[in-house]
Amino acid sequence: MNNFTISEIKEVEKKFGSYQYLLNFRYANLCVKADAMSLMPVTVAVGAAGMNIEDVAEVAEMDEYHLGIIPNNQDMLRDIEQAVLYAHPEFKITHEEMEEGDPDSTFLICEMPEVDKDRRDTLTQATKSLHDECKAQMDAVLLEEKNGFAELMADDPQSLKEAADQLNEKHSNALSDIMDLRDKKLEEIEDAYAKYLEGHAQKESDDSQQSDIDVTQSMHMGDEE
Repeated sequence: MNNFTISEIKEVEKKFGSYQYLLNFRYANLCVKADAMSLMPVTVAVGAAGMNIEDVAEVAEMDEYHLGIIPNNQDMLRDIEQAVLYAHPEFKITHEEMEEGDPDSTFLICEMPEVDKDRRDTLTQATKSLHDECKAQMDAVLLEEKNGFAELMADDPQSLKEAADQLNEKHSNALSDIMDLRDKKLEEIEDAYAKYLEGHAQKESDDSQQSDIDVTQSMHMGDEE
């Protein structure tokens, strides 16, 4: 293959990488587990301008389901909170103090929303749809490049075959990568749904036990009377 063909194939690989990055970004914003990337769309109003959240605060993944946001300036705490809620109204945000009794050490904790059955179904469908959209874009790039090479190399079938083989390999690798992203996201959703079911089962058990205790206490009070 000549240098032009090699260069074109590298460009195709970059396009596949861009689509893969975009898919990963979109998955991060289907908020299931805490992912700092989900805050990339957040724009905080500073005067008449808007600033990215990383310019006004530090963001940390505290655990699987909580993000911490530490403002560089306490005066911006409310503005940051409003900006986050505008981008992600599904977040539950609470205030905590790094040093108890010191309001100037206040930071935000963003809790990811619970994944009940309805949210599980919605997220699962969105995850699959975004993957299919990304795959369709990659398929279109592959077809366009193959057609272009076919025109340029009509009189050189051996070079055309080599180029097509290279394109197919890059395409296959890219599809494998986005399939991994899809499967990882689906696993996240199932984990969060299992956590939701476990939590509600425990709550129902606790409520049942408390009800039994209340009934027993009521019976004892009746006996005493």
